[in-house]
Amino acid sequence: MRKSLASQVPVCIPKLPPPEKWKELAVQAKAVRPDNLPPGFNIEDIDPTEHGRLALVIRLRWPKTGVRLTVGFLDNPEPALRRKILAYANMWSRTGNIQFVETRSYAASADVRLARGEGGYWSWLGIDILNHPGQQTMNLQGFTLSTPDSEFERVVPHEFGHTLGFPHEHLRAQIVERLDFERTIAYFMRTQGWSREDVIFQVLTPLEESSIFGTARPDEESIMAYQIPGECTKSGRPILGGVTISDSDYAFVAREYPKP
Repeated sequence: MRKSLASQVPVCIPKLPPPEKWKELAVQAKAVRPDNLPPGFNIEDIDPTEHGRLALVIRLRWPKTGVRLTVGFLDNPEPALRRKILAYANMWSRTGNIQFVETRSYAASADVRLARGEGGYWSWLGIDILNHPGQQTMNLQGFTLSTPDSEFERVVPHEFGHTLGFPHEHLRAQIVERLDFERTIAYFMRTQGWSREDVIFQVLTPLEESSIFGTARPDEESIMAYQIPGECTKSGRPILGGVTISDSDYAFVAREYPKP
């Protein structure tokens, strides 16, 4: 049975770099993978005052040849919990050339640096994790071995999906168009404590069409999609959201990071 979004506090908020870093990040993204920038996109035209919109344009994927990232646990959880988190993170490897492995050295030197403190669920997006040496890159607030398996399956692949460079699927224009603007703002301000501006950016600002590299049609059951209740939509029908990696997610990751 699906839980309502209200019972799933906190909601994921991907971390975004400050505006003065966007030109540098665009150069980095293009160097790692030329198609990380949409056709015709001119780095020199970047306007720092439009950084919110740029966050939805520049792609931050890893090389198409595959992804192998080390994971360090900054708060030193028990070995069984570390193994369980990695097992759910590596669900992406079913169809993709992807591997997340625990580092055997100093945790703060890992590619992915994970902790479980206050601050909800979040991750830096894709290759941007490289730009914060020694700092935390992902948070799974309150995760323990007592956390239900359904939450491991819903949250861990979602956050590691952001680390792979995948944005939120509910920001596809076809899904955003289904939302009632003011009711959605009221709902997230009430349940998440966000500001009006936070809701507009995190839920109501659609991805630029030129930046979309996912499935041809939006998948509201993608693991990268929020569950959004019917009280937020124009029709009263909820956005189902993802509780596990969907078939279209698996097909997508096979195309973006194909196995040899």
